[in-house]
Amino acid sequence: MPYAILRFQKRKAGGVAACERHNERKKEAYKSNPDIDVGRSKDNYHLVKPPRYTYKKEINRMVK
Repeated sequence: MPYAILRFQKRKAGGVAACERHNERKKEAYKSNPDIDVGRSKDNYHLVKPPRYTYKKEINRMVK
């Protein structure tokens, strides 16, 4: 049975970019979790396909 794990946090505008880099696996290496296989990032599931948006632009659009 497929399932999803979601986690919600309040963030300030500056922290959103860091979350986006982490969630979208935009970094080359991850010190906090060296087991991350960035080669599998293409398998990430998106509700809105990138690069049409950035987290910050999408949040500002939704707020308006």
